[in-house]
Parts: sequence; C-alpha cells; structure tokens
Amino acid sequence: MPTKASPLPLTTSPKNSSSVYDYDYLEDVTVLVCKKDEVLSFGRVFLPVIYSLIFVLGSAGNLLLLVVLLRYTPRRRMIELYLLNMAISNLLFVVTMPFWAISVVWHWVFGSFMCKVVSVLYTINFYSGIFFITCVSLNKYLEIVHAQPLHRPQTRSRNLLLIAAVWTMALAISVPEMVFVKVHQTSDGMWHCYADFGGHATVWKLYLRFQQNLLGFLLPLLAMVFFYSRIGCVLVRLRPPGQGRALRMAAALVVAFFLLWFPYNLTVFLHSLLDLHVFGNCQISHSLDYTMQVTESLAFFHCCFTPILYAFSSPRFRRYLKALLAAVLRWHRDPGPAQALPSSHSESSRVTAQEDVVSMNDLGERQADDSLNKGHTGTDQA
Repeated sequence: MPTKASPLPLTTSPKNSSSVYDYDYLEDVTVLVCKKDEVLSFGRVFLPVIYSLIFVLGSAGNLLLLVVLLRYTPRRRMIELYLLNMAISNLLFVVTMPFWAISVVWHWVFGSFMCKVVSVLYTINFYSGIFFITCVSLNKYLEIVHAQPLHRPQTRSRNLLLIAAVWTMALAISVPEMVFVKVHQTSDGMWHCYADFGGHATVWKLYLRFQQNLLGFLLPLLAMVFFYSRIGCVLVRLRPPGQGRALRMAAALVVAFFLLWFPYNLTVFLHSLLDLHVFGNCQISHSLDYTMQVTESLAFFHCCFTPILYAFSSPRFRRYLKALLAAVLRWHRDPGPAQALPSSHSESSRVTAQEDVVSMNDLGERQADDSLNKGHTGTDQA
C-alpha cells in the first residue's frame, strides 16, 4: 500500500497515529527513534492533492483508452489485448487513490473489509500494470524481430495464457496483504489500515522491498532494454518509412519507465539499508521520508502517462481517437432520440487521413504477415 503520511515510511506498514518514528530492527540492533511531526504535516497536505490528481488524470486517460479499444477494435490484435488489460489494471489502481487520500487527511473510516480489499487491489494492480507494460514490449519484439505471426490460433492462445499468468502472479504477490493487512485502533480512537507482521516485521519489510525492487523495476527494465534495443537494430537494418520516429518512440518508452520508477525504487532500497543499520540518523531518516513521498507520487503517475505513450502514439490509435471525437462532436451538435453514435466499422472507414509514419505496431504486423505469406508460398511450391 502507499507510503501515506506515516511515521513508518514503508509501502507495507503505515501508521498515522504517532509523531515518533520507530524502527523494529533485527533482534540485537539498536532501535532508532525520531520525531516525525514535520514529515506528517507535509504528507497530510502533499499526498491527498497528488492522489486526487492521479485519480482524475488516470481515470480520464484509461477510460478513454478503454472506449477506443472496445468500440473501434472488435477484432483485437494481441498488443491491443495487452493494452486493454493494462487500462483495466490502471483503472483499478487509481480507484484506490481516494481511499488513501481520505485516510491521510483523517483516518481509515471504511472498515476492516474495505481495508483488506483496497490494499489487495492496490498491490495486484501495482504489479500487473508494470507486467503488462513488459508484455507490450515483448509483443513488439516478437512481431518485429522474429516476424512472428501473432494472429495464429496457437500463438494467440499462448498470449492469452500469458495474460492469465500476469493476473495470477499479481494475485499471488498480494497474498501478504490478504493475510496481514487489517485495521488497528490507536489510543486516540483513530483507525488505521496497515500490515501487521508481528515479531517478524523487519524481515517481511525487507523481503517485500526486495520483491518490489526486483519484480517491480529491475527485471521489467532489463526486459524492456533488451526488447527495444533488438527492435532498434531491426529498424536500422530495414529502414522502413518513419524509422526515426519509431526509434525515438522506443527510446522514449524505456526512458519514461526509468525516470518514473528509478527514483522511487532507489529510495525503497535506501530505506532497506536504513533498516539494516548500514547507515542512518534522524536527519537521513527525515530526508528519506520526504523523498519517499515525492518519488512514490511520481511513480504513481505511470498510470496517467502509459495510455498516451503506449496507445495514442500509434497512428492506428490516433485515427480511432479522431473518429471517436468526431462522432461525439457530431452527436452533441445534432442530438436526437433517433440518433446514436456511428458504428465502429462505419466510423473508422470514414477516417481517410493516412499517416506518413510507420509505427512499430504496424511494422510488426506487416513483418509477421510477410513471413506467413512466404511460408505459404514455399509450401505451395513444394
């Protein structure tokens, strides 16, 4: 769950009830106690504003992506199925933001059941959103580098299994939230929602932070660097129309992921070192608290930016978006009970403006079709 304005600036164990920072170190390590009044005051102002902004922007962008995908792509390619699942994941993620915002300003007022549900939803979609970003890059890699015809039934079935595996893995990662997260009442009568690991708190915190650094950042980043670097080599060799734009887009996807997630994961790693007493004093603890709140908020904006980067940067999606906006404007200009928005096929067929830039998605599809046609030609000649 998010850091929130808590004396324990961890993604797994927020407690808003005290102005004292208390590390429960491993067995024989000295406990560090620091006053956290300024950190709490900053968080109660900063975090609700950011969470609300993420909710508004993330909901708008991902709902628009869902409408375009559901209305204008009835026969979806695999990359569009990945984008559809990513949009659903982002929407479920931003839905949790108002709950955390309210709990920061006041306290947890939604009861024990919603505490567990919101925490599990947060964790599942935190990871699934990142995993689907990796799946999109994998899809482009297979289409462009290996010219794999992904519309074959066998290949489509394997990709659907991959989508199911992503959701299953994200669900498995959320098991600690299912088990340990609960509401706790403090001496002042306030209720707070956080994970209580009992006597093994430090071990669990270190494990979950390591898991987040590895599964939520390092492995996806390495996969994206590998996939897009191989894609770049193919684009340079084939020199298709719009090669420069496609290369810049590939670089932008990797750079955006790195810039959004690296500061947060670095701060999480430094908190682990602080827990292990590798370094630390109250001044460093305060600085990491502020940094955690800022970098975590920056990372959460991924659910607002990814719809733009991964969908509307494609010429195909830009045409779909233009068709949707034209239909909506026409409906508002001439409203009537007998009128409705045009069908997806008729509206998309009216979009005659052709893009002079080849996107990576279109190049991959053409590569796969050419490979499949060559295979059929060779079989017929034999």
